[in-house]
Amino acid sequence: MPSTNSEQIANDYLELAATLKNLPLFMAFVTDRARQSGFSSKRIAEVELVIEEALVNIIDYAYPDREGWLRLNLKTGAEGGLKLEIKDRGVAFNPLEIEDPDLRAELMERPVGGLGVFLIKKFSDNLFWKQQGDENCLTIIFKKRHA
Repeated sequence: MPSTNSEQIANDYLELAATLKNLPLFMAFVTDRARQSGFSSKRIAEVELVIEEALVNIIDYAYPDREGWLRLNLKTGAEGGLKLEIKDRGVAFNPLEIEDPDLRAELMERPVGGLGVFLIKKFSDNLFWKQQGDENCLTIIFKKRHA
């Protein structure tokens, strides 16, 4: 893997240090492709919410004691949908194992956390997680949703 300070941009991937400073670059990479693919403004806002939640969680928790990197692989589907793979070599975390929060419970009775993962699940069309060796891969599928 390239050093954590490297920046590589191509049509289908972006790899940068896993820092909040780079979050706008990651977001723009995905948002620009969603626009080019003809996603509606509403759907782009949903995609941005999912990407921000996923990336901030990885940035905050995957590398607690060292610098790390994130790689986004982005592909456009046959019907203009997007397939995003987020890869890192940090602490393994499978968001699919997190139970959805009880939204009926009183706000003060709810445990802290879990809402971001719930939103990721809600606004993505498919979500997969796997670990291969020391690499984590979160795959998120976004379809254009026609109103």
